[in-house]
Amino acid sequence: MYRAAAIPLATAPLPGLQPLPLRLALAIRREFGPGDREIDVPELHRYFADLSRGHEIGFRPSRVTRARGNPFLAMARELLAGQLSGERIDLAIVAHAAPEFDPRLSAPVNLTAVLPGGPLGFSVSGQGGLAPFSALKIAGSYVRRHGFRRVLVLITDQGVTPYDTPERIGDAATALLFEAGGGRAVSVGYLPDVAPDAVPATVAGFGSPDTVVIGSGLARTGSRPGAIVAPAGFPCTGLWAPLADGTATGAVLLADYDPRHRALGVCVVAESD
Repeated sequence: MYRAAAIPLATAPLPGLQPLPLRLALAIRREFGPGDREIDVPELHRYFADLSRGHEIGFRPSRVTRARGNPFLAMARELLAGQLSGERIDLAIVAHAAPEFDPRLSAPVNLTAVLPGGPLGFSVSGQGGLAPFSALKIAGSYVRRHGFRRVLVLITDQGVTPYDTPERIGDAATALLFEAGGGRAVSVGYLPDVAPDAVPATVAGFGSPDTVVIGSGLARTGSRPGAIVAPAGFPCTGLWAPLADGTATGAVLLADYDPRHRALGVCVVAESD
């Protein structure tokens, strides 16, 4: 016979979660108003028409003509201005749900040119609001394999499209910077094949943190009592807003669910040392 006691979230073993080798040194987020970048050129009219042909996605050529938006790179530059030291960044990953406003631009390629050290860079997309969880897991794998010391995960939303979207999306960017000397330990998991009715119990299995933040996908399965619900209209960046603005304090559990992929993303951020 034995007696069980609660284990603090920061030290408890968390099945299904993988600790990142680096620690969180900076979390910042910014929302953006209407952008001024234009895409009204013949090659992009042809590009969007070809892309949407055969798919009922409500393509509107007039939207290309009128469109003014914020490319990922422009948002990243404004968000990161004055925030990073000159110390080398080894890896930069851009996670997004909505496509890049101007497909002629590549945020990872251009970030390589403006971030210190000319880091390796690429994007993670096609997973809706769970893209940031995959980006964090991939970042951890690269750190373990290559011994990277400084990693940037840039999470972006952008809502100007030449076709119909099921919900309004705003423009925003979040940056998570990880360093060997960062202050907060982070563990992340991407759990596939989770049935909707099993989501609440699965999330509850990750302990009792000081703050719980849930995304819009998870909120649809039933809100956890006392949880902060991420702001609507920001499928990728909204979940991380309470972490970046300091609303989420102490040990923080961030979680979201994608019913289309039947997958649950979970991230645990420990208290500051």
